[in-house]
Amino acid sequence: MLTETIPHVKSFSLGFWFNVGSRDENLKSNGIAHFIEHMLFKGTKKRSARKIATDIESCGGYL
Repeated sequence: MLTETIPHVKSFSLGFWFNVGSRDENLKSNGIAHFIEHMLFKGTKKRSARKIATDIESCGGYL
């Protein structure tokens, strides 16, 4: 974990990194990370994927 305190800043950043994705797939699981990415960012019944991204980015996030 890395932390840095900046007294005049009232925000934080949080990130997670995992060894998964197309570079870590084998022939049997080829394409599964990309498929899951699309499923996760398709949206929900109440909020479209665009609405989720806009909400995150409107408060300084990056998706």
